[in-house]
Formats: sequence, C-alpha cells, structure tokens
Amino acid sequence: MDGMQYKLFIVMFSWVLITGCGGGSDSNKLAEIHIPQKIDILFVVDNGGGMIAEQHQLGESMQGFLALLERYFSEEYHIAVITTGVESQACPPCDATITASCMNETGEDGRFQDRLGKNNGTVENPVYSFEHDPTCKVVSNLNSYCLYDRVERKGTLLVGYNGCGYQRGLAAARKALGDLTGGFNSDFMRQDAALAVVVVSTEEDCGEVGDVCEDTQAMGDICYYAAKGVGPEGETKHPQDPEQRPYRLTPLEEYRDFLDGLKGDKPGLVKFAAIAGVKHTNDLDTTAIEYEWDGDHNRWLVEDACVTSGCTGNYCFAEPGTRYIQMAQLFGIGQNGFIDTICQSDFTDTMKRLGKFLSCPGRFLLVKTISNPQKTNLALNGAPVPRYSCTVENQMESCQYTDDPSCSVGTCVETWSYFYPSLDEPHGAIVFAEHFDACSYAENGVLRIDLD
Repeated sequence: MDGMQYKLFIVMFSWVLITGCGGGSDSNKLAEIHIPQKIDILFVVDNGGGMIAEQHQLGESMQGFLALLERYFSEEYHIAVITTGVESQACPPCDATITASCMNETGEDGRFQDRLGKNNGTVENPVYSFEHDPTCKVVSNLNSYCLYDRVERKGTLLVGYNGCGYQRGLAAARKALGDLTGGFNSDFMRQDAALAVVVVSTEEDCGEVGDVCEDTQAMGDICYYAAKGVGPEGETKHPQDPEQRPYRLTPLEEYRDFLDGLKGDKPGLVKFAAIAGVKHTNDLDTTAIEYEWDGDHNRWLVEDACVTSGCTGNYCFAEPGTRYIQMAQLFGIGQNGFIDTICQSDFTDTMKRLGKFLSCPGRFLLVKTISNPQKTNLALNGAPVPRYSCTVENQMESCQYTDDPSCSVGTCVETWSYFYPSLDEPHGAIVFAEHFDACSYAENGVLRIDLD
C-alpha cells in the first residue's frame, strides 16, 4: 500500500472495527461502515423574497422525509431551523423603519427559529403572521408538527421573506453549531449522533461578514462577484469599496473542517446537503456564475441557474448556488454530500431521497479493490446479496440479468454497481440500487460488506 491508502485503511479500521460484527473474515472484507443510529439535522432556510413558494413546498414535502427518519432513527432524531441571515451593516435588526433585509425578532444570526410562520396571502402578495413557541426550537418525533402543520399550514420552516439580502447560509450554520450550542441553541447536538446540515436557498452563499463591501451599487450581487472571483466587467475588486478587498469569500474548506471537527473527524458522521440553484443535476459543473447586461435598467444581472417549469409570476427562478454545490462535492456526492435543484414545483421526491441519504449512505467506499466485479458475489453481514434484483422496495426478488422479464413486479436491474478506483476512492466504491435497502442489514449500527 502507498501512504494515502494505508492512512485511509487505518481510519476506517481503527474507528469502526472496535464495535465488532459477525460474518466474513478480514481477508474478504471490502468495507465496514458505521451506520448512525441517531442524527441531528440543521435546516438552513433562505428567508429572502424569492423563497415564499419554496418554503411552502418544503413544508408540504416533509411527511415522506419524516417517515424515513422514523423508520431509520425511531425516536432518535433532532431537527432545528435557522435562516441564512447574519447580522451585518446592511442587515441590522428590524425596527419600525427598517422592515426589509433585516434580522427578525428572533435575532437570527444562527439562532434556532421558534416562530411558527403562516402566509395568509399568496405567493405574489404574501401576508405573513408569526407566533412564538419556545418548545419548537428543537424538533423530535414528539413535536414534528412544529416544522409544518399541513392542516394549519404553518411551521418553523416558513421563516418569512423579508430577510437579509446578503445570504450567508454557511456562516449562519457555523454560528448555530458553534458558540450558540452552549446557550440559546442548547439541547440539540448530541455527542453520539450524526450531524447533517441542509441548506435550502435560491441564492448564492456570501461567506462571512466582512468578506465583501455591503455599501456599493452592486448590493447583494457583490456576493456573486466574490464567489466567482471576478465581476461582470472583469474587475477583481469593487471600485466603491473603500478597503478595495479582492473578490473572494471565506474558503469552503474552513466550513467543512469546522463541521468535521464537531464529530472528531470521524468518517461518515457529518453530512452536507443543499437544495439550491442548479442548472443540471446530472452535470453540476454546468452551474456557473455568468452575467448579462440589462439595457432597460442599465446594469449587469446574474444569469438564472434554473427556472421552475410551469411556474408563473416573479419568483420562478434561482440564481446559481455554486458554493453550496462545491460544499456538497467536498463531502463527496452520494457519500456524505447531496445536491438537488430548487427549481421544482414539488419537493416530495427530493425530500424522500434526502431522507434516504441522511439515513443510509448512498455510496460505500471500499478498503479493498475488486479485481473482477462481474464474477464477484457480495454479502452484507454474512447475508448473500443477489447480483440482480427486481425494482420493488421492501421486497427482495432476484433475477438473472438486466431487463430479465421474469420479474413479477418492476424491472430487473443490478442490485449493486462497482465504481473503479480513483484519486478520491483509491479502492473504488459500491453503490446499491435505490430499491435495495443495504442499511437494513446492519447489526448494532455496523454494516460489513464482504466477498461471499
């Protein structure tokens, strides 16, 4: 083994193997994965003007998501909600004269929201009302209605639309999970639980307060200039910035390292997900910050990343969320990182996939290379897994080959696929088909993949 491979093996071996499990010898072991049995989930919800419909869709789609949490974690999940608002020069506390682009009465700034929001108007003409309920700061299976009550159509996920125009989802998450955990945000994060951060936003992340000048004609668009590193006319700093700061934001690696550090840098205990402005979900590199000239208003605009199909009105688009995409990539898409587009009229499928992602890894990194995948048989904790199976959830029906017509229901597909070694995956990875629940084979929170 070379140095990097040896280090990877030791990390997985020393942390997971001590829990022990049956089935298979070490010589046959392909992977041994810790499956969290508790999870703390932080939702970071954009409260800008373009998020009214999306907040409602998020609430309406929570039922399937919560059902998966109940299935995998029983009573052992916590959920809290914060906004993307962080107090700054351009985002002060709201008062009688400042009612927009400001901090609401909770203070935001990473503080858990305990306001149950309700839109008594429409998407185009919203009329929000809020009621405080301190018991809704941290949600469990006992008070999941706090997130969104489908009958009353209210909940903490409806955070409003007058929020800060400089959305700082990552900075807000760091505040929420940092110093505030010993005070206002207590009783949420547990030492023995996995941690997930889920950002839902139609805008780009704007780094930390002080990364950009908030007193220019560019206003919130300066966040995009800084995220890209160059403005619409090729400039690398804004001429109206008295400090002449170069266009750059706090590196994403800082946020990743902070989150990983909360769990002792143990593999798989931290997950990052985002539902954001994505151009093509199957080709994330196509989402980029580009500019277009608006002759009617004599100004540069940031091009939309996506538009919601069938949507009409003023709030049917999202700007590119490049930093959220890159953050998910740092965690490994399908492994500990998840991304989807916010330009949807229904989040039900997305939230079900998110629930499965948080509950069970979608991609399993191996500690041993498979030399001949086509002739390899796999076992999970000693139980053989058929190479091909029919696409029926919660039911195992084996078949012989792809599109084998023998399936009583669904179609015949590969139960698992092998991805060959790469720089990030030196021994390759296994991905199981969506209908197959690999984590149901876990014993005492450990899943072992063996050569059968």
